[in-house]
Amino acid sequence: MPLSFLNPLIWLGALAVAAPLWLHLRRKQETQLHRFSALRFLEDQPAPRRSPWRPRHLLLLAVRVLALALILAGFAWPYLRGANTLPIRESRVYVLDNTLSRQADGGFFVDRAALLKELNRAGNDLQVAVVELTSVPRIVAGFADDRQTADQRIRELQPSFERGSYLAAFRQANALLNNSLGDKKRIILLGDNQENQWNENIDTPPFLRQVDLDLPKTPAPELPNLSLSEPRVQRIFLGDKSLVNFTVKLTHSGPAKTANCLVLVNGQTILNRSVDLEQQPETLMLQAQWEAEPSAWLKGEASVQGDPDALPGDNRVFFSLAPVVEGKVAVLAQSSYLRLALSPDIMRGEWAARFLQPGNLAAELAGTEDADVLCLESGYLQSAEVRKVLWHYLTNGRGVLLLVNRLTPGGDACLRELGFEPEGTFQAEEDNPDSFQFVFFNHAIFHPFLSSDYGNLMEIRLTDYARLRASAALPLVFSQRGAPLFFQSTKFPGKLFVAAFGLDREHSSWPIHQSFIPFLDLTLQAARLEDTTPASFEPAEVAQWQLPAGSTASEVVLRAGDHEIERAPVEHGRVRLRLPGQPGLYPVTFDDRQQVERIFSVNPSPKESRLVYVDVPAAPKLWQIEGRRGSVQEEASPVRGQVRLAGVLQQRLWWWMMLGGLLALLLEMELAGRKRQTA
Repeated sequence: MPLSFLNPLIWLGALAVAAPLWLHLRRKQETQLHRFSALRFLEDQPAPRRSPWRPRHLLLLAVRVLALALILAGFAWPYLRGANTLPIRESRVYVLDNTLSRQADGGFFVDRAALLKELNRAGNDLQVAVVELTSVPRIVAGFADDRQTADQRIRELQPSFERGSYLAAFRQANALLNNSLGDKKRIILLGDNQENQWNENIDTPPFLRQVDLDLPKTPAPELPNLSLSEPRVQRIFLGDKSLVNFTVKLTHSGPAKTANCLVLVNGQTILNRSVDLEQQPETLMLQAQWEAEPSAWLKGEASVQGDPDALPGDNRVFFSLAPVVEGKVAVLAQSSYLRLALSPDIMRGEWAARFLQPGNLAAELAGTEDADVLCLESGYLQSAEVRKVLWHYLTNGRGVLLLVNRLTPGGDACLRELGFEPEGTFQAEEDNPDSFQFVFFNHAIFHPFLSSDYGNLMEIRLTDYARLRASAALPLVFSQRGAPLFFQSTKFPGKLFVAAFGLDREHSSWPIHQSFIPFLDLTLQAARLEDTTPASFEPAEVAQWQLPAGSTASEVVLRAGDHEIERAPVEHGRVRLRLPGQPGLYPVTFDDRQQVERIFSVNPSPKESRLVYVDVPAAPKLWQIEGRRGSVQEEASPVRGQVRLAGVLQQRLWWWMMLGGLLALLLEMELAGRKRQTA
């Protein structure tokens, strides 16, 4: 194995070895000599001068020359021709798509087997790394890992239910290639070319420089699939009954004619029926309702079965509902219907009402007995103390339900401060009352009224209401005459709902309508200060949770059944949890207590159920930076064409030379130091 150098011209620098030798031997010639007439006053030189051209410290000189020679040899890039370690011809990164959609027809197992086959037959001149595409791209095997370790890690991979980004995976692969040794750089995607994944980041600026891309071939433009998504559950009260409304989306594509849907709640079957899919829209909304105990956690799951179905992993969703915690409402109203609706006989277990007296509001102003919601009629706004109570609730994040039953000078001024401009009142004739024309049913208050079981809101008649113009509120209900009747303000920390009429027979027929009690309950629930953290997440998603005020917990424990998954510290009342990658229900407890404080439901992303593929995606071409591979120096140097710098760095010879040069410099420093001490 002859020794060669990648840059042999560097050896011209070896001429510099003569410089320290010449400076070491040369003695400066004396000039400006002064002659004396006699030398008897000068001391005799005890010994004759040594020859100026005779080297004295041979070991020190040899060490210096050796250090310089080794450093020069290192910069000349030596290598052994025919060595076992060959230069790297290509650096290759495999992106293994392990999102939920790749489970269709066992595609992940096919890709994993193909990757293991490619890894086993790759030569020593090929660098291989593997990136797993999940919610966050993960390096399974790097360029420095040996093939046996990489093979074992790949075999341990299992199908996931997560959704990931092609862009993030390609950026991770590009970062690996930027530090690779290969002459060529290549990214190979082992996936399914899902259309919505490619279209997510199509406008990203190009970032792949001199990188070749290999994309998979699409076997079919679309695969048949049945899936469930977006489960929603809500508890309402009708009289003394606690009812649960449940909705879930059923999406179908392909030739499946029927599907069987099953809903289980706390181990009991709530719904088990067959759904006809022929001549039906692609997405169906399934509904169910049942009576449930309000003081217990509700844990359920819904599943669907049908054939053909290429992706069974999205056939099941999970949901939960927290037990009812009795709320507190402070009432300052004269409406007998409102006071009756909030009485213990009707709202026991749901709301505990405290009826205030206008002349005794000291406790409310002091904030010692704050309720969750304040229910107030506008006729009381004449009092300055009442207005202070109203502002106290709104500025402290509490809810307020304001019923404009009467316009007064003091009340009008207060309404303007709240963002509402009174424009008089409307009084209908007895034989021609006004009614609801438009209701925003997507709002949480009115969404349950999509079902006729809770009453038809269009049957409500209005005879007297205030005309209000809002500058910072969202109208939720309009009358037939186009007047806004019910608002949600967006101006204050607390939630403010304003009704342009009072809840008594003089203003509306609503107090004797069957929808009155559910409406009142839903409005108070919506006004109540609540935890805005969602209860449903996608696999491996991060949940940011603000703990309830007054909580003394120092740790939050995430569990799966009786097993502890993760502990997260509480910092400034907030906690950060990464949820598991498997769908299911995961309870949360505080510290070492066993009481369940919250249940997170983890469900797959509905986007992963869209098994629509594209043959030639546009994004990869847009991500590549145009330019010719290689440089002028590489084309002009035939030696570099055979052996590149990367190949030199793989051999130990260069590293030993650099280490020897460093050791020689250290030895020279030690010898020079001893020489000075001796002198």
